[in-house]
Amino acid sequence: MLSREQLETENASLKREVELLRHQLATQPAEPLFQSLLEAAPDGVVIVNAHGIISVVNAQAEAIFGYDRESMVGQPIELLIPERVRGVHVAYRSNYTREPRTRPMGIGSDLLARRSDGTEFYTEISLSPLKTADQLLIIAVVRDVTEQKKLAKEHEHRLTQRVSAAEAALLQGARLAAVGQLSASIAHEINNPLYAARNALLLLEEDLPEEVRESTVMQLARDQLTRIAGIIERMRDFYRPMRGEMAPTDLNAVIEETLALAGLHARHNNTMITFTPDIHLPAVVCNADQLRQVFLNLVLNALDAMTNGGTLTVTTEAATSFVTIEICDTGTGIPDDIRAHLFEPFFTNKPNGTGLGLPISAHIVTQHGGQIEVDSTVGVGSTFRVVLPYQPN
Repeated sequence: MLSREQLETENASLKREVELLRHQLATQPAEPLFQSLLEAAPDGVVIVNAHGIISVVNAQAEAIFGYDRESMVGQPIELLIPERVRGVHVAYRSNYTREPRTRPMGIGSDLLARRSDGTEFYTEISLSPLKTADQLLIIAVVRDVTEQKKLAKEHEHRLTQRVSAAEAALLQGARLAAVGQLSASIAHEINNPLYAARNALLLLEEDLPEEVRESTVMQLARDQLTRIAGIIERMRDFYRPMRGEMAPTDLNAVIEETLALAGLHARHNNTMITFTPDIHLPAVVCNADQLRQVFLNLVLNALDAMTNGGTLTVTTEAATSFVTIEICDTGTGIPDDIRAHLFEPFFTNKPNGTGLGLPISAHIVTQHGGQIEVDSTVGVGSTFRVVLPYQPN
């Protein structure tokens, strides 16, 4: 057992060792540890004094700004700022130094910085004041957000495109509804005098000699009155609500019937038709007669586009909640200035066209909750794509 004197000696020695350790911790610089932490930071770190002179930078700051640290340390922080805004930055720095405060990352707008090669880029910067015994230091953590801003702009652009497409669809729907109402009104007003004229012509024919009844002039009158009647009927279809019953329908069968109807026209045009159905295509609840009208119109348009023959390819495909019918031709293609107006009522580039076929088709498809899309390259051909929803089992 130690004596009292020995214990006091041991305690005094331990006390001296503790005091010496405290002194060493208080006076020995922590540069190696500090520098290791600084270099491990994922963002650029730039430390300046109260006069804006760069004192310390890390490796990430070198990578961001393109300078080595020897070129930055001792220089004013404005070295890293675009020349045109340096004066503004000096004033801002002076105000900040008078009232230093912590400013977290992401507060305020993005700031422009300048690399050694003169290129500018966007940054987010956090500021933290550090008061030591003899000076004020300001720690700036710098993050290059150029790529994030690029991605954000791309996302905004895609969103703007979607909104524009949706607005265009709404505007087109409103336009179609207005034109439909006008068409129905005009059709109603024309229909009565038209039938009066047709009946009058029939009565006159009874009293005319046979050579007059069979003359070119009389045949022309009959043909043109019949044509007007057809136009009126299409104008009525444009506004008329969906007729007939909606029922589960095998669209592959509808398309096969449609292609059979168009077969004679295809042979006349020296065109080959290929149909590739999806054998797993689900039944779609629809008005089969109206969709048959849509498919026939698209097929005939495709055949008309192949004046020197070609290939018409029709495919069906099922996705999770919608089916797609593609009608592709190898025809002349559709110029951009015409494609922009394809679904506008009464717009046509055909000598005897009414400009109602595609608008009525789009109207029918829209009533079924679907849409028609068009891809076309001049000199290569066109693809009309009908997308229709269905209820999965």
